[in-house]
Amino acid sequence: MIDMNTIDKLYDFIRCKDWSAAHAMLDEIELADPNTHGIAHWRSVVLRDEGRYEDALDYLAENLHRFNCKTSVSHKRASIFYEMGNNAAALKELAKAPFDSEIDDYWALVMDAKFFYLYVMVEAGLPISSEQWAEIPDDYISLSCQRARGFRKNS
Repeated sequence: MIDMNTIDKLYDFIRCKDWSAAHAMLDEIELADPNTHGIAHWRSVVLRDEGRYEDALDYLAENLHRFNCKTSVSHKRASIFYEMGNNAAALKELAKAPFDSEIDDYWALVMDAKFFYLYVMVEAGLPISSEQWAEIPDDYISLSCQRARGFRKNS
């Protein structure tokens, strides 16, 4: 598992847009232990934040097996499509997420993905059923939607 000190350093590289240092750090961690928990998540974050959207999408697809929660991968891919301004691809990605089979084990990740799905549907002008709205608690706060509002490239 990647420790918090390493994550802090990685965030510093991301904030400074020092992509070569971020990738070098991840390469070093992965070289020491290719099965380091969280490495695939952080690699996808760096690729996305670097603006290498296609590489991030490919990486996530190729490394799906490294994620315990497959819904989180669909969510990550959908948020990249969204940042690219491709709502249709984001919705298609989320439509295939295994929400129901993962909700018990990964409630927070699944709920955030479900909320993001509804958010993109609203933006796309698609109807949402009362059953879909009912799945989201009234006091739910979604971090991914806050990110989407702040980082969308086509806004």
